[in-house]
Amino acid sequence: MPLEKEDSGFYFGTTSIGYVLAIIVVIIPICILVVQDVLEMWTGVIIGIVGSVLLTSLLYPLMLSWVIMSYYTMFPHELPLNAGQAPDATNSKD
Repeated sequence: MPLEKEDSGFYFGTTSIGYVLAIIVVIIPICILVVQDVLEMWTGVIIGIVGSVLLTSLLYPLMLSWVIMSYYTMFPHELPLNAGQAPDATNSKD
């Protein structure tokens, strides 16, 4: 599976999923709390930055599996057994 990989070692798909999750789970609730004067603006900014970084860092392995699952859901013929390729016979005992 040819996933597009940045020079930094992160996959593009996980980055976009991470941005969406950070916006929905961290940024929007904090913005609502700031507008309702539950949090001060700078407190909300600091919590938003720290929360977004922590969320994307902790969920990176899960997001990578989501990207792989999405890829093979869209392109099931790319899986070796679905493409008609025989499994590797080097480990079989004769």
